[in-house]
Amino acid sequence: MFRKKQQVEAERIRTIAEDMMKGVAHLGQLDRVWTSGSVVRRNKPMREEGLALELLEKEGYAERVAGGWQLTGSGHTRALELLRAHRLVETYLARKEGVAPDDLHRAAEEAEHRFSSERINKLADEMHRPRFDPHGDPIPERSKDLAQLDVTPLLELPEGAFGRIAHIEDEPLEDFRELVEIGLALELPIMVTARDTGEITVELAGESITLPHRLAEHIEVIRESDRDSYPEGLQRLSRLRPGEAGIVEYISPSCMGPERRRLQDFGVVPGSRIRCEFTSPLGSPTAYSLRGTTIGLRQAQTRKILIRKANE
Repeated sequence: MFRKKQQVEAERIRTIAEDMMKGVAHLGQLDRVWTSGSVVRRNKPMREEGLALELLEKEGYAERVAGGWQLTGSGHTRALELLRAHRLVETYLARKEGVAPDDLHRAAEEAEHRFSSERINKLADEMHRPRFDPHGDPIPERSKDLAQLDVTPLLELPEGAFGRIAHIEDEPLEDFRELVEIGLALELPIMVTARDTGEITVELAGESITLPHRLAEHIEVIRESDRDSYPEGLQRLSRLRPGEAGIVEYISPSCMGPERRRLQDFGVVPGSRIRCEFTSPLGSPTAYSLRGTTIGLRQAQTRKILIRKANE
C-alpha cells in the first residue's frame, strides 16, 4: 500500500514536471529564463512544484540560473515533444471524437501523458500531419521548432481593418467558453467596426459583436489587405426565417467530429441550397429542406453553418 502511494505521487510529480516544460514551450520561453509560477497555470502545492523542479534538474532537462530556471538542450527538445503531443491529442479528440471545444484542453491534459513518442508520430501521420490545433496554435513537426503564422492581436486592429481569426487562447477556460458561446471560431472573417474605452466592436457573419478587452485580448487574426477578400452578405443559417433560402458557404471549423460528418452526410456542403421551412414552438429545432429531404437542426448547429441568402 505504501509503495503504491509512493508510485502515485511519483507519477504526479512527473506530470507536473512535464506540464512545466510544456508550459515553457507554449509561452515561447524555450530559450529564456522562467519560473515555476509563470508556466504552471493550475494551483499546485509549493512542495510538489519544488519536487518537479528537482526532477527536471536531476534528469538534465532544466538548470538553475539567475532569476529562475532555463531549459537545457535536451529539455528544449522534450518540451516541444510534450507540446506536440498535447496539440495533436486535442486535434484528434476534436476531429475523431467530437469533443466540445471548451473540453478539449482538459481532456487532452488527461490523455497526453499516456502517449509514447511512437504513438504520437503515428497519430500525426493518421491525421495527415496537421499544422495547427483546433485553437489555431502551431503543432511542432516532430523535433522541429514551432511554425508561426503572421498574426496580429485583435486589439491592435484599427477601425475598418479586417482578416480571419487565426487563434483563440483556451485559457482561462471561462473566457474561452464565453467566446465559443458568442460564436467565434477559427477562420471566420472578422472586421473591426468601432473601438471604445475598454471594448471593441466587430462584424462577424453579419452580426455586430461588442467584446470587452478581457475577451478580445485572447484573439489573434491574419490581416487581409484586399477589401474584396472580406465576404459580403455572409451570415449564419440561424438567421434565415421560414420561407427564406440560402447557399451554404462553409461549416465553421468549430463544428468537428461526428457532428460535422452528420451535417455533410445530410448534404450540408458548400454550394448546397438550403431553405428554412418552419420552426418548432420553442424555436429549436428548425426544419430545413435541401437536396430533396427535410432535416431538423438545433440552433447551436445552425450557428455553425455559414451561408449567403439566395435570390428567390
